[in-house]
Amino acid sequence: MSADTPRRPRVAVTGASGFIGGRAADHLERAGYHVWRFGRRPAERIPEAQRSRYRSWDIEAGPLEDAPEVDAVVHSAGMVDDWGTYEPFRRGNVDGTRHVLATWPEARIVHISSASVYDPRAHHSCVREAEADPANGEDTKQVRWLNAYGRTKREAENLVTAEAADRSIILRPHAVYGPGDTTLLPRLLRRFRFGRLMMVGEPGDRISLTHVDNLAWAIALAIESDATGAFNIADPTAATKQELLTTALRRVGRPERIFYIPGGAAWAFANVADATHLYGRLPRPIVTRYQLSHLLHDFVYDLTKARDELDYVDPPFDSPSGLETIDPIVSTSMTASLRRSLSRSRAAHRRTPISAGSSQ
Repeated sequence: MSADTPRRPRVAVTGASGFIGGRAADHLERAGYHVWRFGRRPAERIPEAQRSRYRSWDIEAGPLEDAPEVDAVVHSAGMVDDWGTYEPFRRGNVDGTRHVLATWPEARIVHISSASVYDPRAHHSCVREAEADPANGEDTKQVRWLNAYGRTKREAENLVTAEAADRSIILRPHAVYGPGDTTLLPRLLRRFRFGRLMMVGEPGDRISLTHVDNLAWAIALAIESDATGAFNIADPTAATKQELLTTALRRVGRPERIFYIPGGAAWAFANVADATHLYGRLPRPIVTRYQLSHLLHDFVYDLTKARDELDYVDPPFDSPSGLETIDPIVSTSMTASLRRSLSRSRAAHRRTPISAGSSQ
């Protein structure tokens, strides 16, 4: 490389063996960045073309030894789930973030957070970043969290701001979906029962989703920007729940029939299920309060700050077109999951004796 040729920016991506981190790393490489990938998976489980710049690293274990020198770090690793006790999430999302900051004490940090940092019990019709300002460093114990995920993502934001405010930017996507998604859409489609999708809330509720390629594009903008602080990232169009669900069902070849359950009844059930399963250390309940908090009302995020300061204008996908990128293969796994669930339900019914006082 001649002295006149500009050096390609060097970027480390944590969580690169996962959905968001892997897609971001691919996007950055295509854009000409020199990318180092880090993830939990052993190198032999990574595509051969990526192994030369991949290292297995458990961020919970401590800072990385002999880390490569980089200009920026995209930190997308962490524990992502809507169910579980606090300590595992603290280790993955807070301690892990602390170790990433210690590994690269001078690099620009692009911290991938979540819209779950906002008050989960408030209505979200046009949420602005200031409603959860990490610069305030508030005691997260005082927020009425519905799960450990949202709380620890907020705590990680506070940590990034306290230790690296002048060199960090925080991105808050909501409901990331797209090619390679193994969580959001499959979990949604498992609600498909008896020829229809069971849903809560109202068909006209508007929801902001984030296509994974829009997030990857925002990450590249964040690397090149000098902006700091938190930014909402979502598809430019917040479609209605009915529009999103019918598009998703059509894409995976399922009937476009949706049955809406009253929100009050669903919330009462989730209150009991959360308490019973969490404190009784039982498996994940069918529905949680956290899930319902994202489904019962509008869930729309203001993107003005991202447009003005990051030039997040005209991203690759809006929600209707983005849903067309869904891999139809999820329909197969969803159908298999449905059959297993129905089989277990029927078996349990056959084993349950009918008492003398019951009626049929």
